[in-house]
Amino acid sequence: MRRREDPQLITGRGRYAADIHPEGLVHLAFVRSSQPHAKLLSIDAEAARALPGVVAVWTAADLPEGARSLPDWLPRGVTPRPRPILSQGEVNYVGEAIAAIVAETPYQAADAAEAVFADLAPLPAVGTLEAALRSGAAQVHEGTETNAAGGYERAAGDIEAAFTGSPVTVKERFRVARIAGAAMEPRAVTAMPNGDGLRIWTSTQHTYGVRDRVCDLLGLEKAGVEVLAEDVGGGFGPKAQVYPEEILTALAALRLQRPVSWVATRSEDTATTVHAHGTIFEVELAAESDGRLRGLRGQVWHDVGAYPASGPAQPGLMIAHLLSAYRLPALKVQATLVHTNTASTGFVRGGGRPVGNFVIERMLDRLARKLALDPAEVRRRNLVPADQMPFDTGYPAGRQNVVYDSGDYQRLLDQTLTAIGYAEVREAQASSQPTGGRLRGVGIACCVESSGFGSETARVRLDADGTATAFIGSTPQGQGHLTTAAQVLAERLGWPLDRVRVVAGDTRAVDHGEMTAGSRTAVQVGNATSLAARTARRWLLERAGERLEADPADLVLEEGVASVKGAPQSSVQAAELVPATGLDFVEHFEPPLPNAYSSGCHAAVVDVDPETGSVDVVRYVIAHDTGKPINPLLVEGQMHGGYAHGLGYALFEEAIYQPDGAFQSTSFLDYTIVSAAEVSSELQVLPLETPSRANEEGFKGAGESGTVPVPAAIANAVEDAVRQLRPDAAITELPITPARLFEALA
Repeated sequence: MRRREDPQLITGRGRYAADIHPEGLVHLAFVRSSQPHAKLLSIDAEAARALPGVVAVWTAADLPEGARSLPDWLPRGVTPRPRPILSQGEVNYVGEAIAAIVAETPYQAADAAEAVFADLAPLPAVGTLEAALRSGAAQVHEGTETNAAGGYERAAGDIEAAFTGSPVTVKERFRVARIAGAAMEPRAVTAMPNGDGLRIWTSTQHTYGVRDRVCDLLGLEKAGVEVLAEDVGGGFGPKAQVYPEEILTALAALRLQRPVSWVATRSEDTATTVHAHGTIFEVELAAESDGRLRGLRGQVWHDVGAYPASGPAQPGLMIAHLLSAYRLPALKVQATLVHTNTASTGFVRGGGRPVGNFVIERMLDRLARKLALDPAEVRRRNLVPADQMPFDTGYPAGRQNVVYDSGDYQRLLDQTLTAIGYAEVREAQASSQPTGGRLRGVGIACCVESSGFGSETARVRLDADGTATAFIGSTPQGQGHLTTAAQVLAERLGWPLDRVRVVAGDTRAVDHGEMTAGSRTAVQVGNATSLAARTARRWLLERAGERLEADPADLVLEEGVASVKGAPQSSVQAAELVPATGLDFVEHFEPPLPNAYSSGCHAAVVDVDPETGSVDVVRYVIAHDTGKPINPLLVEGQMHGGYAHGLGYALFEEAIYQPDGAFQSTSFLDYTIVSAAEVSSELQVLPLETPSRANEEGFKGAGESGTVPVPAAIANAVEDAVRQLRPDAAITELPITPARLFEALA
């Protein structure tokens, strides 16, 4: 089934937060810091207030006491530092908001923002993680002793025993650059008064999160605030955050009793929306002489930016995904979180999983070279066997260990090697000598991805006209919520698909919903919808049993018709059983295991030109196991999109700050994402289905599976290629730019 959402979107009939233009709309703009770190001595806004069309000018002093900062949930061991709604006294990164302007037109608001004079006295700034590590006492915030934001340790097994007397050890240092979300639609918010409350349209992945934070900070009742995300032009993680602009737009609508809209420019969006990664790993791997793993230990330093936001949780996911698909008896990694004078970090597609996967997969290639074994063979000897599923990894996560619920990792590896032509590439390499021309390499990477988290509620409504509607709390940004929820509802209820509707992206749908992130939609929303549909089905069969004078156990409900098994002439239209007022069935899904674990194996064949530093992907194979698919076509689409993201991480994407905090990547002229040309190579997707034991439907997530192993597979292939020319060449940084490739070959 093709996606229901697509006809509206591809014909230009989507409705985004910036498309809402109620009568009386005014526009919000921000005065932002041009300095990465400075004392804010004063703000002169008199010239701005006098300009035509200006309705209001606000600084931090004009905000309610309870709405001056945004607190964030932080892991233990992390020092809180609330994000200011508007800065007061000090600015800590380029783009930090200093004042807000409301005017009749967006141009008048922008002109007024230019007319505001902020007296900034520059302070020393720390713009990169490396600079922060070199100067550990540098003050990212005035009045602090160091730039440390805290840290934590993750450990499993006996790491000392793993390394004591280990026959083989390998060490390496890896650096993964900052990346931006780079959604097609920059962040935007429109808010309008609605009685005593508000109606808010926003480009978000978590409508309920925005609603709850607006209510908390502005003292409103949840029943009076409706948040909608009708269409969202890409989220990828950064839009799961609640931002100061959403709070200020809501506050402006309340104060002025007029609709208010804020739409970010591309540069504004890139400079102020959370980034991800910006991480350094130093690790050591211990193994037996035959390549079987004994343990891994090390350090990770992670850049959280000027304010913690959601960035401090990233290393936890990175470390957990060092396990990958392997039996790793012991693990111990210390995470150190570091402040810099940069935008906050958070989650971008993969949420840190690609970084952890990159580290372990690169280390396995290191181990293979030290032991003179083929990288595929080292992986084969360490993969978790299918007959050991469910597999307790021994890695603690909350109240229980990480347990891989199902999978056949060996089969994924075998399928991938065959499809990529691994043996043929190795044979060709062995029979030829590099002559200075293009170098061909092959790389593989396995992965296991935690998918799904939290719980979810779904409501199914039956109306007497024969319509069945699923109301879900999760907010779509292109994943196909409306299609997959409709399919689950139709199948589990026994209803014709053309009589099924889905409502999402609206806080009126259910009491509460979680964000769309972490590959959780199929698992949480799918199972919640299934539960509600099954409850509705039971009710209908009971009523049909009364009408047909039959035991409900002897009835079937298909295509909206309830009939006696083996006697289809004894039937009733199920819609006739629904009262005129309709019926609602609400169910809450609480998973028996915290996560379902998707898995995959990727392989890349690349050509490297040592003269230009260019890397061309010749062939790419994705073998994936995302459990029982709701819609195989959508899953394949997720794999293609995920691959594009992963390829960007591997070769192109880098949000660059100078050591002094100057930001250089504010637009797509300076921040490179993949285009059609970069993803035009041969891509083969091979699905494998092992239903999850973590939920009744057997669903696993697919949203990030296509991304997680790509950087490792590409890096392994590039290093395999360049080592034909220089045997000791090492690829240790992402992205693999021509300059870094030249350095590896130098």
